Amino acid sequence: MAILSLATIFSRLPIASVEWDIRRNDQLAGLGSGDVMQTELADPVWSAAVTLGRGLHDELKQAAALIRRLHGAKQPFFMCDPTSLYPQADPKGVTLGAAAVTVRAVSADRSILQLQGLPAGYVLTLGDKVQIPYAGGRHAFHEVSETAAATAGGQLDVQVFPFLPFSLAVGLAVTLKQPACPVIIDPATHRPGTARRSVTEGAGFTVIQKKSAS
Repeated sequence: MAILSLATIFSRLPIASVEWDIRRNDQLAGLGSGDVMQTELADPVWSAAVTLGRGLHDELKQAAALIRRLHGAKQPFFMCDPTSLYPQADPKGVTLGAAAVTVRAVSADRSILQLQGLPAGYVLTLGDKVQIPYAGGRHAFHEVSETAAATAGGQLDVQVFPFLPFSLAVGLAVTLKQPACPVIIDPATHRPGTARRSVTEGAGFTVIQKKSAS
């Protein structure tokens, strides 16, 4: 099922606050020595608890209708971290301009993303987000784990979280302006809001990253 664009859902929601975080899939085991061992059962996924703003009934009714049209968790859509719409060192994306940033390579341990096509000296800062479409209609969404600057030739190597996909190929386009994560609604979390006099308040929902293309 095609992922709905930012304009279709995300940009039309009156978002007041977002708690953007990771949902881990780990198992902890205690050892006789007193140590604790962590086993990662599956890759971590991004998750966001979204609160919609208090507003007039019509605005919140329309927001609730947009969420219901997703049929629970069936329909994926793109969502940005509202605090990471652009790199921190380039708040409006003006310096980046129309630069065609692509993947130059991926480190053997999949923790370092190597980019090319950046403006000379361009900075990615700890906490910035990156989106990369890859094989089978999937989209990688990653967080910069260290601050790094591009060389005079526009190349930059930066550590990211979580680990990069095995199938990430050289030459893939990289989105730094409004990087988006494909997500689905956790159906049990949708709150359409409570109508009080002339306003509706308390609306919100939680989303979970959708990793597969189907």
